[in-house]
Amino acid sequence: MNKIDTSKITDPEAKRFINIFLTYRGINREFYQLVPEDKFDYRMTEKSDSPRESLIHQIEIERGYFLGATDGQGHQWGRTKDSTLKEKSKDELLKLLSEKDQRLIDFLAISENLIKTVTVKYSPTPINVLRFLWAMNDHEILHNGWNLALMDHLNIPRFPALKQIWGYGVKLNQVERF
Repeated sequence: MNKIDTSKITDPEAKRFINIFLTYRGINREFYQLVPEDKFDYRMTEKSDSPRESLIHQIEIERGYFLGATDGQGHQWGRTKDSTLKEKSKDELLKLLSEKDQRLIDFLAISENLIKTVTVKYSPTPINVLRFLWAMNDHEILHNGWNLALMDHLNIPRFPALKQIWGYGVKLNQVERF
């Protein structure tokens, strides 16, 4: 995959955010690319999400954070559901994820957007939009961990971008040397 161009973002904190976010997003994206088509709906347990459902969830979460960043009303996740996503192929979903990432980059490139505030449940006063978006980065990291567990179940080997960030990993009760 080609490196996403973030050069339009000039604010140092926005640049730091997007570079870190895209690092973790890249790990998740590569995982989804490596999941075989016949395993894209695999569930580790009856109640767990499949890779398809996790990818759809990440698209919807990014949509929710973007809406919160643009209209100032954070954490209203019900407005991000899109039942048509279940019908899309893995490639279509990954393309949509890239489009959401590009839209976020375009948003962060406009300096007026960086002074916006967002109303959230956990703060009595609105917070800065970048502080709000950092929570999306934390969510992305959670998906790195979930996808690691799925990798073990699907016998997908650790890949360089994952190893660069997370280093050694534990696989099936033994240390796997990278």
